[in-house]
Amino acid sequence: MTLKNERKTEHRKRQNVKVDTESLRILRTVGDKDAFYFYEAVGKPTGEVAKNLSDFLDRVKSAKAESLIFHLQRRDFQNWVEKILGDSKLAKKLGSISPTNSDGVRTNIYRIVENRIRELRESSAEIHVDANAAVLIPSV
Repeated sequence: MTLKNERKTEHRKRQNVKVDTESLRILRTVGDKDAFYFYEAVGKPTGEVAKNLSDFLDRVKSAKAESLIFHLQRRDFQNWVEKILGDSKLAKKLGSISPTNSDGVRTNIYRIVENRIRELRESSAEIHVDANAAVLIPSV
């Protein structure tokens, strides 16, 4: 194969590579400044912190129901997900949860976030292509 043909083949491969950068951005870990800090009430932090959606999911499992309801009523989860992580789809779903039903709050938040993480992970993969081989690296 000539050098010219190799370049064309490599160029075609690169044109067909598509990486969902939005998913990678949403699933990223943020710094302390942009992390989500859980509270039970104004001025009463729980000490729980989430820096990405996986952290958030873990904290939802252990947080008191009062904390979850507090944040839902204030739209804190929705705002963090939309403004910091950039996921308006998840923010909208979180905003649809009723903060008055304390029994189902944890389950609803958990289910919605878990499903969204799964969806984002399935749509994001980083693909590196060189002239010799393509390697698929699973997302975070």
